[in-house]
Amino acid sequence: MLDHILVPLDGSALGELALVYAKELIAVFDSEIHLVSVPEGRTAEYRRLIQVYLDKMAEQLRLDVERETAVVKPVILDGDPANTILDYSQQQKMDLIITVSHGHSGILPWTMGSTAYKIVHGARVSVLLVRAAMIKKKRWQTGVFNKILLPLDGSAAGEQALPYALDMAAKLKSELTLLSVVEPGQRVHTIGGQDYVQFSEQFVSNMKGELTAYLDKTSKKCEEKNVQVRSVLRFGNAAEEIIKLAKQGGMRLIVMTSHGKSGLREWVFGSVSNKVLHSSKTPLLVVR
Repeated sequence: MLDHILVPLDGSALGELALVYAKELIAVFDSEIHLVSVPEGRTAEYRRLIQVYLDKMAEQLRLDVERETAVVKPVILDGDPANTILDYSQQQKMDLIITVSHGHSGILPWTMGSTAYKIVHGARVSVLLVRAAMIKKKRWQTGVFNKILLPLDGSAAGEQALPYALDMAAKLKSELTLLSVVEPGQRVHTIGGQDYVQFSEQFVSNMKGELTAYLDKTSKKCEEKNVQVRSVLRFGNAAEEIIKLAKQGGMRLIVMTSHGKSGLREWVFGSVSNKVLHSSKTPLLVVR
């Protein structure tokens, strides 16, 4: 499932935060890691220094996982960083890209033009977005995956994140929390644009019953894999409840599919995944 992992590096300490997460995955999945840098037309001397840097990072990663045979490939590419990384991930059939919300530029306001943003939205493979703020809190030093939050909406699309979360929790001995949220209403497209339709009490009650049964069934699947699991059902705005539980529960990772019940049309604007991407401070694994 995670046989090939791509980690973009720009030479910054923030960018290297991705290696902490890569190291944990290598240890249990025996993944092949590609460390990729895109110098953006710098001098030959600068490219040589980048190559030395990547070789050093590759060697350190092998030592950290205590396996000299670990496959770690340093790669220098040319072009626009985001597009070049995305193209490479496709060509090399990567299973996962691990990137940090901010790299060389430091912790600045999230912008449409950031490399990480383009990677998350443009990748055709799963992406693990590590939050740069983690380095200030030093939460990256131990147990980076020890508490995993998996939001589920009961749809087949939303459930595609389950195998990832289940496999990671089983191999990393992580605690897995399943979360479903019953919303009070939904936005619908009308001639005038969009309206918010409030659900009836009966509809909400039925949804609570269905999601409770769904969570119980899914929890049993997890227990069969010897995963420590708990389920939570909340009422309110889905994105807000995901973000709140992640913070309150000290979650180290949120695992979500890029689309749930809303389908493909909602991904760019207004989707739950997109709101969690922008507003949560918890690392996020977006499963395509």
